[in-house]
Amino acid sequence: MKCFRRCAVVIVAIVLSTFPVFGQSTKMSRDETDVRSAIGKWAEAVKGRDQNALDALFADDLFITDFNGGTRGKKEELEILKPSETVKTVSVSNEDIKVRFYGGSKTAVITAVVRMVFDTGGKQTPMAMRYTSVWEKRRGRWQIVVLQTARIASPKS
Repeated sequence: MKCFRRCAVVIVAIVLSTFPVFGQSTKMSRDETDVRSAIGKWAEAVKGRDQNALDALFADDLFITDFNGGTRGKKEELEILKPSETVKTVSVSNEDIKVRFYGGSKTAVITAVVRMVFDTGGKQTPMAMRYTSVWEKRRGRWQIVVLQTARIASPKS
């Protein structure tokens, strides 16, 4: 009988743990949806080298540390992502996206892998990077304020 009670208590505890806590809002899931949507817009803007969209997604005080250890701001990043006759971005996709919120859902820290393919003079070059980015909700929209990338080595054949 003791075993039955213990098992019942454990089962009830497990079932109750799957329900939202009393008073917990669904705002977090909406914020996560909004952030994930912004991440998708960022990928599309990078692929299309859409300067207007990138300008809106990058905070004015954007700070980037790239995979070579270099740093740059918004102006330099927009310059790098200008449309080019010699380099075309074939694809940009994000995977393994993890989102964490801080400061009452005004700040999101993202970790993910971005995979890109570039075409340079007919030669396609893939690149994969793991990144951490910090997004802040400013004036009602999510913007990237910090981005750090680390190149993922190509698998050895």
